[in-house]
Amino acid sequence: MDYANLVTAVQENKTQETNKIIEALRPRLIAFLQIHMNANRSDAEDCAQDSLLTSLEVIKEDRINDPDQVVSYIMSICRNNYLKMQKKKRPEATDEIPESHQQPPNQLQTLLDEEQEQLLEWCLSQLKQKYQDFMAYWFDHPDSHAKKVAEHFDISVNNVWTRKHRLIQKLSECYQEKSKL
Repeated sequence: MDYANLVTAVQENKTQETNKIIEALRPRLIAFLQIHMNANRSDAEDCAQDSLLTSLEVIKEDRINDPDQVVSYIMSICRNNYLKMQKKKRPEATDEIPESHQQPPNQLQTLLDEEQEQLLEWCLSQLKQKYQDFMAYWFDHPDSHAKKVAEHFDISVNNVWTRKHRLIQKLSECYQEKSKL
């Protein structure tokens, strides 16, 4: 297709011919952006549309020096528009750290975590050895299936769930009691 006719068609208000040329040119611009600029489809379509509108305004205002180079001109506008779009999406470099990326000092939280862990260990030590082993297994293998745990301890699957539930309840009560001190 001869895209040089676009300048003449726009300047002479030939709407059908202008639309026909634009319909043929738009997919070419989208493909250019996707292939050469690595644009995604949506960005390429938006950018191609904006570039065509800008180009039509420039042609109407008779600011095109060489109508034979109209496609190169439109592609340059398209590339520049895409680069501007990408620049807007990039975060700006700054010396200040936004509050959303700042973390409060964690010394207090570390101390609280250590205290909680000590309380839990104390509560665990109050259980019978076979129940300590049972809970230790769950702490070491949190993703284990009940069937595997049942085989390991040679008990039924129902017994695994019952024992686990009761021990967690017992540890929770112990922890609550000791943390009030």
